Amino acid sequence: MGLHIEGAALTHVGRVRSNNEDNYCLFGKYRQNTDVNLQYDTGVLVLGQAAVGVFDGMGGEEAGEAASLMAATAFTPCGLNEIREEGQRQMQSANEEICRKMKKDGIRMGATASVLYLDGERAVSCNVGDSRCYLMRKKVLRQLSVDHSEARKMVELGILTPEEARRSMSRHRLTQHLGIMPDEFMIEPYFSPVIDLQPGDVFLLCSDGLTDMLSDEEIETILSQWEYAENMADVLVSVALRHGGKDNVTALVLVVREENYHVRQRAALRDQGKGGFLNCILSHLAGYLSG
Repeated sequence: MGLHIEGAALTHVGRVRSNNEDNYCLFGKYRQNTDVNLQYDTGVLVLGQAAVGVFDGMGGEEAGEAASLMAATAFTPCGLNEIREEGQRQMQSANEEICRKMKKDGIRMGATASVLYLDGERAVSCNVGDSRCYLMRKKVLRQLSVDHSEARKMVELGILTPEEARRSMSRHRLTQHLGIMPDEFMIEPYFSPVIDLQPGDVFLLCSDGLTDMLSDEEIETILSQWEYAENMADVLVSVALRHGGKDNVTALVLVVREENYHVRQRAALRDQGKGGFLNCILSHLAGYLSG
């Protein structure tokens, strides 16, 4: 069975913040110009290796953006047989780069990292912080990543219910992230089990600007209603904005396709119409904001 993967990433500054500290990497594409608060990219992977990710910067204007940009360029493809060693090494390398920048500039900054490693017809999720990775299979959504937050710890201890944790401010207090000095704490990324890809699988990587505004049930409904990755990313971000858009919002969606899926025909259809698909997205976003 031959497979390929259709991807789309959309990041938006939101309705409250003045700058976008989120970033992503999608098949070598990322938000290189951090002065641009809205960016959209698509791509296709045909039976190869890739590392895609979403990164939420912390530290305020310029600092958070710099941290998430460094993270977005730090992760590279690798075979899944060595994923724990190599994934740990890449997380440590990204962390050390951010720490060097903090020491040099005398500032505090950091970033979350949610990375999906793809290797042929298999995948593994790896994360630190609270940016999430989901898999929807046969219209059922499940979280692959683990939130490194005080709220999750309190759920594990029975202090909070999952619903209480969702509303608690402790959900934003991270227990680990990129930007922690190695002599203070050795970060320990979480790795999901290896996933054997199936046609129709949908992966979502996103910042907490999305999951703070949408419940898992709402995410599942949106992903179930749309066929193409770009539509899913567009609607997820649009609904997050309509629900308040209190933070930067980033959604990266991957859809697993069978090899007989017509990529070129899809690309031609996507680019038809005035201004191309990006203008359609911008128009859709504007419609939600004015609604």
